[in-house]
Amino acid sequence: MTGPSGYPSVIRRYWYSIDWDVKELWALDLPVAAVGIEPLLWHLDVPVWPDPDGRPYRVTPRAVMADPAGHEVEYRRIMAADTGFPIEVIDRDGRPMILDGIHRLTRLWADGAKTIRIRHVPPAAVRWPDL
Repeated sequence: MTGPSGYPSVIRRYWYSIDWDVKELWALDLPVAAVGIEPLLWHLDVPVWPDPDGRPYRVTPRAVMADPAGHEVEYRRIMAADTGFPIEVIDRDGRPMILDGIHRLTRLWADGAKTIRIRHVPPAAVRWPDL
Protein backbone atom coordinates (compact mmCIF):
# COMPACT_ATOMS: atom_id res chain seq x y z
CA MET A 1 0.00 0.00 0.00
CA THR A 2 1.31 3.45 -0.76
CA GLY A 3 0.05 6.76 0.46
CA PRO A 4 -0.86 9.57 -1.87
CA SER A 5 2.08 10.77 -3.91
CA GLY A 6 2.14 14.07 -2.04
CA TYR A 7 3.08 12.41 1.24
CA PRO A 8 6.73 12.60 2.34
CA SER A 9 8.81 9.62 1.20
CA VAL A 10 9.61 8.59 4.78
CA ILE A 11 5.87 8.27 5.49
CA ARG A 12 5.27 6.22 2.33
CA ARG A 13 8.35 4.05 2.91
CA TYR A 14 7.73 3.24 6.55
CA TRP A 15 4.16 3.79 7.72
CA TYR A 16 2.39 3.04 4.46
CA SER A 17 4.46 -0.10 3.83
CA ILE A 18 2.73 -2.02 6.63
CA ASP A 19 -0.71 -2.13 8.19
CA TRP A 20 -1.65 -2.70 11.82
CA ASP A 21 -4.41 -2.25 14.34
CA VAL A 22 -3.22 -0.57 17.51
CA LYS A 23 -5.78 -2.38 19.70
CA GLU A 24 -4.51 -5.71 18.36
CA LEU A 25 -0.97 -4.65 19.27
CA TRP A 26 -2.00 -3.68 22.80
CA ALA A 27 -3.61 -7.11 23.24
CA LEU A 28 -0.37 -8.95 22.46
CA ASP A 29 1.41 -10.55 25.39
CA LEU A 30 4.87 -9.07 24.80
CA PRO A 31 7.69 -8.42 27.23
CA VAL A 32 8.63 -4.86 28.07
CA ALA A 33 12.28 -3.86 27.73
CA ALA A 34 14.12 -0.75 28.84
CA VAL A 35 16.31 0.60 26.04
CA GLY A 36 18.29 3.71 25.26
CA ILE A 37 16.20 6.46 23.68
CA GLU A 38 18.76 7.39 20.99
CA PRO A 39 17.79 4.82 18.30
CA LEU A 40 14.22 6.15 18.33
CA LEU A 41 15.02 9.86 18.08
CA TRP A 42 14.87 9.81 14.27
CA HIS A 43 11.08 9.95 14.74
CA LEU A 44 11.40 13.51 16.05
CA ASP A 45 12.22 14.64 12.50
CA VAL A 46 9.45 12.76 10.71
CA PRO A 47 6.43 14.90 9.71
CA VAL A 48 3.81 12.69 11.35
CA TRP A 49 1.19 15.32 12.19
CA PRO A 50 -0.98 17.74 10.21
CA ASP A 51 -0.22 21.41 10.03
CA PRO A 52 -2.62 23.96 11.58
CA ASP A 53 -4.57 24.01 8.28
CA GLY A 54 -5.16 20.25 8.53
CA ARG A 55 -2.79 19.19 5.72
CA PRO A 56 -1.44 15.76 6.73
CA TYR A 57 2.18 14.84 7.34
CA ARG A 58 3.58 18.36 7.62
CA VAL A 59 4.71 18.79 11.24
CA THR A 60 7.47 16.98 13.12
CA PRO A 61 7.54 16.34 16.86
CA ARG A 62 10.68 18.47 17.09
CA ALA A 63 8.86 21.39 15.41
CA VAL A 64 5.99 21.10 17.89
CA MET A 65 8.37 21.26 20.84
CA ALA A 66 10.20 24.23 19.29
CA ASP A 67 6.94 26.17 18.81
CA PRO A 68 4.25 24.92 21.22
CA ALA A 69 1.99 27.93 20.62
CA GLY A 70 2.04 27.34 16.87
CA HIS A 71 1.12 23.67 17.28
CA GLU A 72 -1.10 23.83 20.33
CA VAL A 73 -3.17 20.68 19.67
CA GLU A 74 -0.22 18.34 19.27
CA TYR A 75 1.69 20.04 22.07
CA ARG A 76 -1.20 19.40 24.46
CA ARG A 77 -1.34 15.76 23.32
CA ILE A 78 2.40 15.38 23.92
CA MET A 79 2.22 16.89 27.37
CA ALA A 80 -0.79 14.72 28.28
CA ALA A 81 0.85 11.51 27.01
CA ASP A 82 0.87 8.75 29.61
CA THR A 83 4.50 7.68 29.64
CA GLY A 84 3.66 4.78 31.92
CA PHE A 85 2.75 2.75 28.84
CA PRO A 86 5.56 1.28 26.75
CA ILE A 87 6.11 2.29 23.14
CA GLU A 88 5.19 -0.27 20.48
CA VAL A 89 8.15 -0.77 18.12
CA ILE A 90 8.85 -2.97 15.10
CA ASP A 91 12.15 -3.45 13.29
CA ARG A 92 11.93 -1.90 9.83
CA ASP A 93 14.84 -1.54 7.41
CA GLY A 94 17.37 -2.09 10.19
CA ARG A 95 16.01 0.40 12.67
CA PRO A 96 13.21 0.57 15.22
CA MET A 97 9.99 2.12 13.93
CA ILE A 98 7.26 3.26 16.30
CA LEU A 99 3.82 1.82 15.63
CA ASP A 100 2.26 3.44 18.69
CA GLY A 101 3.81 6.00 21.00
CA ILE A 102 5.27 8.98 19.15
CA HIS A 103 3.60 11.39 21.58
CA ARG A 104 5.06 9.39 24.49
CA LEU A 105 8.52 9.33 22.89
CA THR A 106 8.39 13.10 22.37
CA ARG A 107 7.31 13.70 25.96
CA LEU A 108 10.06 11.44 27.33
CA TRP A 109 12.66 13.15 25.13
CA ALA A 110 11.45 16.60 26.22
CA ASP A 111 11.68 15.47 29.84
CA GLY A 112 15.29 14.41 29.31
CA ALA A 113 14.82 10.64 29.51
CA LYS A 114 17.82 8.56 28.47
CA THR A 115 15.98 5.24 28.48
CA ILE A 116 12.45 4.28 27.52
CA ARG A 117 10.25 1.23 27.85
CA ILE A 118 9.33 -0.53 24.63
CA ARG A 119 7.64 -3.67 23.40
CA HIS A 120 9.09 -5.27 20.28
CA VAL A 121 6.22 -6.19 17.96
CA PRO A 122 6.95 -9.32 15.92
CA PRO A 123 6.63 -9.03 12.11
CA ALA A 124 3.81 -11.61 12.14
CA ALA A 125 1.66 -9.19 14.18
CA VAL A 126 1.31 -6.72 11.30
CA ARG A 127 0.25 -6.98 7.68
CA TRP A 128 2.82 -6.37 4.94
CA PRO A 129 0.70 -5.33 1.93
CA ASP A 130 3.68 -4.54 -0.31
CA LEU A 131 5.30 -7.97 0.08
